[in-house]
Amino acid sequence: MLYDNWLLNLLLIVAIVVLILVAGFLIPCLLNILRAARGMTQTLQMVNHSLPVILRDLEAMTTHMGRTAVTVHRQVEELSATIRAVQGTLGLIVGLGEVVRRRMPVPFLQILRTSLAVAKGIRVFTARLAEQSEDRREP
Repeated sequence: MLYDNWLLNLLLIVAIVVLILVAGFLIPCLLNILRAARGMTQTLQMVNHSLPVILRDLEAMTTHMGRTAVTVHRQVEELSATIRAVQGTLGLIVGLGEVVRRRMPVPFLQILRTSLAVAKGIRVFTARLAEQSEDRREP
């Protein structure tokens, strides 16, 4: 019986030492968990404090983007209407040109085209001549 009592005491001492070692290893882990929980609490408080401001700003930006989209859409529509009007005017001018060209005799148009080309040639010639005379005057 003495042997059993001694063995039981030894087992109890070993179990206590093991529990003390486990508790020694668990204390730093528990302290880290507690520190992390405090940090998470502070982060949660900061998010709860900042989130309404962020949501308000986000709502303002969304409203502004909506208004901008409506304005851009309206301006595109106005530009489209203007372009259609310009296209119509150009179509009218082209049609009028076709009518004028068909009604006028062909030699008249050829004479007009040749006269414009000669006038352009004379203008270029005189401009070049004026440049050369200015180049000769400068020392």
